[in-house]
Amino acid sequence: SVNQQELKRRLGEIAEPSYRAFSEKLKVSDRAVLGVRAPKLASLAKELAKSEKSKALDDFLSYRDPSYEEIQVSFSIFGLLKLEYRTALSYLDRLRPFNESWATNDNLAGCFSHLTEEPDFYRYLCSLLREQDSYDQRLGIVGLMNYYLDAASIDQTLEELATVSNPHYYVVMALGWAYATAFCSSRSKTLPYLYPGILGEQVRRKAIQKCIESRLVGEEDKTLLKSLRKAP
Repeated sequence: SVNQQELKRRLGEIAEPSYRAFSEKLKVSDRAVLGVRAPKLASLAKELAKSEKSKALDDFLSYRDPSYEEIQVSFSIFGLLKLEYRTALSYLDRLRPFNESWATNDNLAGCFSHLTEEPDFYRYLCSLLREQDSYDQRLGIVGLMNYYLDAASIDQTLEELATVSNPHYYVVMALGWAYATAFCSSRSKTLPYLYPGILGEQVRRKAIQKCIESRLVGEEDKTLLKSLRKAP
């Protein structure tokens, strides 16, 4: 079993002070940041998922004040274990309170591929959009963006995302990112949302900005979007 002290020791061995300073500048977390690079975190998570299985998650849930890296390793283990649906959701609900930064969020939201086979999971992500916590909302947004912008789901996903009105910086950023991603894969369905009137103005402008910055959007569309950005 890997107790918290042991995991901290192992993380300490692969931490780099210069990378810690870089990570803190990126505001990856308000918790302690040790400075371990993503590939090293990923291989540690792989090893623990294999040797400890779900015990690694049980252990993590009893940790006191875990560091950013301890959270990231545990989120990655959750994704690697590919647990049966109900068990997975029960862990996910207990892991969610540790999701409190854009970086932990986007790691966790990338761990859902095995859950998307369940029709209920779409409803679960939509329910996160209605939670009070900003990072629960961001988890729902990025999860929907990652897995539900396909032809079968995109209409409903764009509508669901339009119901979120939280002005929190990282929620606005995630919504802008999701609409820009949707625009790149389905221009005709997404374009109406980029006209004034449906989305909050902050989100609308962020989505347009991300489209304009994207290499996947053609020059004609960029000109159109620039004129829409000026629209009152």
